[in-house]
Amino acid sequence: MAQTVEISLRIPSLRLRREGKEAPEAIANSDVRFGKQVEVKAIPKPGDILTMTVSSGGTFECDVVRSDWQHDKNMFVIACRYSKRSISPAEYQALVSASDWQVRPLL
Repeated sequence: MAQTVEISLRIPSLRLRREGKEAPEAIANSDVRFGKQVEVKAIPKPGDILTMTVSSGGTFECDVVRSDWQHDKNMFVIACRYSKRSISPAEYQALVSASDWQVRPLL
């Protein structure tokens, strides 16, 4: 039976070179998470690999770190991390611009 869960994704920090600037800009992503609700057949376990999509049609893999029931959301929240050590500027921009992912600062 399919169940809706919320993905809480951590991505690596990166350095972007902006137009008109010589020095690359560091973007620290340690204090934000990207969230999205998806349907899964079964609640993923730590160590599982999920294939995620962005609204532009791209895909990427993330590793499940933990799965916790959130009473206030009435669903499981699946904590994941981006599978690769680094994220390319194009992949980062696709994720930030995606209409199906929300950026949430950690408090």
